[in-house]
Amino acid sequence: MMGFALISIQIASAVENVRTLAETERAKEVAERDLDIGRQIQSGFLPNTLPSPSGWEIVMHFKAARQVAGDFYDFFKLGNRECIGIVIADVCDKGVGAALFMALIRSLIRAFAMQNFGPRHNFRETSPNRSAAPLLDTIKQTNNYIAETHSESGMFATLFFGVLDPESGVLNYINCGHEPPIAIGQGKIKEMLKPTGPAVGLMPNPEYKVQEVSLQPGDILFAFTDGVTDAQNEAGEFFTKARLLAILASHFDSAEALMDRIKIDL
Repeated sequence: MMGFALISIQIASAVENVRTLAETERAKEVAERDLDIGRQIQSGFLPNTLPSPSGWEIVMHFKAARQVAGDFYDFFKLGNRECIGIVIADVCDKGVGAALFMALIRSLIRAFAMQNFGPRHNFRETSPNRSAAPLLDTIKQTNNYIAETHSESGMFATLFFGVLDPESGVLNYINCGHEPPIAIGQGKIKEMLKPTGPAVGLMPNPEYKVQEVSLQPGDILFAFTDGVTDAQNEAGEFFTKARLLAILASHFDSAEALMDRIKIDL
């Protein structure tokens, strides 16, 4: 009887192991399916085409991580359709939740921007601040909607939103706690567009400021998320901010040449 009892326990243990293994495999399948959904959400909200204003070159590179994050970028025409909205952002969380929150922020920015920069808005008639007021309204409305409607989620995003007038080279912007985009020219770093307010969604009615930078012929504006500086090679070494700045301090004939160099180093 002892033998049967022992054999019975062994069989039960084996059955339980099989059951546990099956549950683990199912959990992996669910996790992979969630990752696929998150990636589809993320890629579906990225622009299919980039604007091509006369005399300007716009290039981008997006590499999705295995673990879905909330990094995204956007470009869209505004007002009298001569100016361009530029957005780059990084949602605080990971996974499907981050992808959904990214989609929400992207949609809010677009909707409020289209509303505030109406079809009759003429940037060159609003001198000297051009797009300052509608730009500020767009960020405030986006922030307050998230802070007041989704505060329990604890989600927020660092975000840079700029409006470029291609004719003058003037870029009005608000940096909501994001990695500073960097203006470079003549083989040196000219200016870092540092934060002018907190991340979007942290609290209602924070103070944001609009700043302005003038891009001259040959200048390049480089914007990125922290996934660049946090990238690791096969040896586990980080790319680092210092290495990025060293590259940006070199001379590049075009935005595409700069992008190609960074992709090689990554």
